[in-house]
Amino acid sequence: MTPGGIPRVVLLFGNTAEHNSRATRMTRTLLDAGFAVTWVARSGPGLADREEREGFEVLRVPLPPGPRWLPAPRLPASRPSSSSGDGGAPRAAGTGGRKGAPAQLVRRAVDGPARALVDGPGRALVDGPGRLLQALRYQVVARRWADEVARIAPPADVWQADGLVTLPVCLRLRDRRGGRVLYDSLEIHVESGAFARLPGAWRRLLGRRERAWARSADAVTTVSRPYADVLARRLGLRPAIVMNCPPAPPDPAPGQAGGPPRPRRFHEILSLDPAARVVLYHGYLFPHRGIERLFEAIPFVPGAHLVVMGFGPRFEAYRELAAGLREAGRAHVVPGVAPEALQEWVASADVAAMPIEGNTLNHRLTTPNKLFEALAAGVPVVASDLPGMAGILRETGAGVTCRPDDPADIARAIRSILEAPPDRRAAWSAAALAAARTTYSWERQADTYLGVVRSLAGRDQMLPG
Repeated sequence: MTPGGIPRVVLLFGNTAEHNSRATRMTRTLLDAGFAVTWVARSGPGLADREEREGFEVLRVPLPPGPRWLPAPRLPASRPSSSSGDGGAPRAAGTGGRKGAPAQLVRRAVDGPARALVDGPGRALVDGPGRLLQALRYQVVARRWADEVARIAPPADVWQADGLVTLPVCLRLRDRRGGRVLYDSLEIHVESGAFARLPGAWRRLLGRRERAWARSADAVTTVSRPYADVLARRLGLRPAIVMNCPPAPPDPAPGQAGGPPRPRRFHEILSLDPAARVVLYHGYLFPHRGIERLFEAIPFVPGAHLVVMGFGPRFEAYRELAAGLREAGRAHVVPGVAPEALQEWVASADVAAMPIEGNTLNHRLTTPNKLFEALAAGVPVVASDLPGMAGILRETGAGVTCRPDDPADIARAIRSILEAPPDRRAAWSAAALAAARTTYSWERQADTYLGVVRSLAGRDQMLPG
């Protein structure tokens, strides 16, 4: 506990924590409620070991090297999928119009903290023994990392694990230094990213380990009802649902009658014709998000410009792909922006597109941040007709669904919004804003989150609301 009896929450990340809107919102909620907050993240090039942000501190710890005696095998590049992958499924007739195929983009075996924990440069082993060595290496590195975190982190009433990779580290910190553990399960982790590339037997083993770790934690939260339903069956407990929604937009919002004029940031930076319509994909730039399909769809949406905005391992590859399209003048890839500036940029689009592929259970049930950010910006949505997103669109009336494996159908959905009469477009926008001011607002979600943390810290009656 911090001096003066102020309870502290330490959020532990398996990455550098440079762009994390969910953690930022949680932290602001905690600070406003009287908690002290510290982030502990991984070191990264050009990042300070200690960083002061508004009201809290970020500490970065180098990931310890694995033992030299324990090899570091690579995971396979992908698992077979019945859905559209990178060049894995046939395209709808007539969806050409490009010089280079998305299937030729640069591929990466594994991304993110899971790779850093198990992978070493230029090494590979056969599948069976390699998996065992990966698991052993992960355990050793996680313990060493917990030791490093314990050395520099302040005492904590609550250790919050940002996803599965940091959960065993938080449990070890609790055992050594006291406090309680909150597991914020951001995905169905065993079915996502690097973990989804593991063979079935290894994913089942990982699932059993997650179940044991989660049941050892003191509380579990997750990001949506579909995820909570799956986790309840797999973990044997019911997570609290804290959706990652932006704060409720002002009333009236930009572009509404009586409100400020709608921003046109993309028109400004790209020197677009004032009449040009903008179709926006924003977020992490990684496979299976439907980005390649959007490049294939945009030639069939006359007068529209596709803007792909974000960060990630495929940023440069997507820039090259956009430049190689026949419709290169109507496809743009731009860097992402800071979370506090994001809403103005999203509000500058005419359609927010997110044709995420259903190649994993995690993707089929996803309710991505970009969906809630589009609602809060009052921008009509085109999203995959998958259980996670389609349910919200049908409930709110804020957009149109599409088949994510069919560029022609993606183009059809985008055109249905752009070519609709002005009053129909206004109705979509109004529906999005109405949803973002009620159920899908951070104010609504913050109550749940704060209740969980207060209970863990034993401060239910001692802190202001």
